[in-house]
Amino acid sequence: MMLQTLKQEWAVLRRREFDFLIFFVTGQCNARCQHCFYWQHLGPDHYGLAIEGVERLARSMPHFRTLLLSGGEPTLRADLVDLIRPFREHNHIQYVSIPTNGLLPERIAELAGKLAQALPDVEISFNLSLDGFAELHDRIRGVPSAFERVKQTLQLLALQKQAYSNLRTTINSVILGDNCDQIVELAQEVQRWGLVDGHFFEVVRGFPRDERLKIISPEVLWRVYGELLQIQEPYVRQQVGSRKGLRRWWSYIAKFGGLIYQYRRQWEVFVGERRWDYPCLAGDVIAVVDYDGSMRVCELREASVSLPEYGFDFERARADAVFRSERRIAKTHTCDCTHVCFMVTSLHFDLFTRFVRVPLSYALYKWRGW
Repeated sequence: MMLQTLKQEWAVLRRREFDFLIFFVTGQCNARCQHCFYWQHLGPDHYGLAIEGVERLARSMPHFRTLLLSGGEPTLRADLVDLIRPFREHNHIQYVSIPTNGLLPERIAELAGKLAQALPDVEISFNLSLDGFAELHDRIRGVPSAFERVKQTLQLLALQKQAYSNLRTTINSVILGDNCDQIVELAQEVQRWGLVDGHFFEVVRGFPRDERLKIISPEVLWRVYGELLQIQEPYVRQQVGSRKGLRRWWSYIAKFGGLIYQYRRQWEVFVGERRWDYPCLAGDVIAVVDYDGSMRVCELREASVSLPEYGFDFERARADAVFRSERRIAKTHTCDCTHVCFMVTSLHFDLFTRFVRVPLSYALYKWRGW
């Protein structure tokens, strides 16, 4: 099994195949998050692409592993199951990740059951946003009782997970100037709930509604990262627990060492001390499709091409001069960012970082701590 896994990984690495699609399925949202980097694209009339367009897009794309559905609030789309199905049929996706604000407990739980049942061989992960305890989270999200609704959603999803083995739930928390003093305590509280399979953290990015939220002391951010690692390690052990022997050992080092390495690089980029150790492969192995059919190399880059103008043909759109230029710019390190999707996906294709820098980060952490 270990040898087969390594052969499959090597085939993907060697060809640098497209691997990850971030799809903003709607521009509608039922929250008003102060740290949202996409807020200028949101609106009540921005429903998203019709299924016909999605079908044509999927038919034109190669096989790839991960589909992340974003927004707006992706669960507002009533046809989400039909929207995902073409990607499974034509692209053989293995993972579907759905970030959600968790404000619609019954709707989200029902959707989770439908997706898990319709796609039994695909891992479905609902990633709920939680950025502080009740008062702060509700204020950041601009919705009363948002905190309690997230917890209710987690409880309902826990019941669904008992029925469907391909269903996962995680928490995503954004590290902000306003929550640095409670985010570690929040992570400890979430862990005590025992309702999630993982808890992930990302420092605020882009140009949020409230720019003040980006003011974070470098010393505080460094301390927070170190304390969060201690909370995340048990999740990693749980995630690799079913694997055996060498595969379990390597999976643990790759996942936890990857977190250590990621946090160090994010901190250095955030404070302006360092660029990435490897080229960003935005547009090569990962791309973004917006709710209006525009396609970009990255969520944080504005230049785009129109998929409808190319008949929703993915490869023809990628061959557009604007898109090719954006792919080249991404590799120059002029726009290195802290966005975890792009950092980790690009890292996955850099052999030296993956097999030397990450294990070394793990070894140094175990030797001298954070």
